[in-house]
Amino acid sequence: MRRRRWAWLVLATLGLILGVYHNHRVHHGEANPLTALIRSLLVPLQHGARSATEGAGQLFATLTQAREALREYDHLALENARLKQELEQLRAIQAENEALRQALNLRPLLPSDWVGCRVVATYLLSGQQTLVIDRGARDGVLPGSPVVTGEGLVGVVERADSNSAIVRLLVAPRMAVSAKVLNAQKPSIGVCEGRGESMLLLNFIPPEAPLQQGDRVVTAGLGGKYPPNLPIGVIERVWLDRQYSVKKALVRPAVDFERLSVALVKRGR
Repeated sequence: MRRRRWAWLVLATLGLILGVYHNHRVHHGEANPLTALIRSLLVPLQHGARSATEGAGQLFATLTQAREALREYDHLALENARLKQELEQLRAIQAENEALRQALNLRPLLPSDWVGCRVVATYLLSGQQTLVIDRGARDGVLPGSPVVTGEGLVGVVERADSNSAIVRLLVAPRMAVSAKVLNAQKPSIGVCEGRGESMLLLNFIPPEAPLQQGDRVVTAGLGGKYPPNLPIGVIERVWLDRQYSVKKALVRPAVDFERLSVALVKRGR
């Protein structure tokens, strides 16, 4: 207890002495070293606090600008995606219109009643080369109806429901169509067969026929199932089958089945 009292007494005495000293210096217009010391300690703290406040304000402004930039970026990204979608739709419409225009060019070769159709689905797996169109029995489409596009012969309707039909492609197994080779020296007649692959087999051509790579192959029109002179494809390779004494050739189809979107299908048989 005595030590505490003495401590308080000493502190009070020092405070009194410092107060008297301060008043004396101020009264005579002299600088107070104690005040200067306190000021020298407080000024840096004030500057630091001011800098921290200004830095916090700048940081807040930067964060606000960053949020606004992110909002603008999100808006531009959505707008860009919308424009891309519209562009893709426009391109699809243009491609469909071009395909329809090409298909209409075949009208002179199509004497019967034909109707336009859209391709709903395409299956190009080996042995399953088919596609689905949005025309069926209600539109007069029956099994056996040929299907064509502006590029040439597509295939034949295999099964028809009320509003849709399955079309077996020209390259599918068990498909066969009478064909004519448009060789510059002499046209030849044979049969184009589907093999479940990407290429057609041109078969039963006389061994003396002047076939060569690049010759165009069209429908011969035999049997009346397919109209004559519809493009089938172009010869890629020719060889002589000595076992059967016939010439054979691989034919690349004229139709790009992967990109097929619209076609024409014959009503009835």
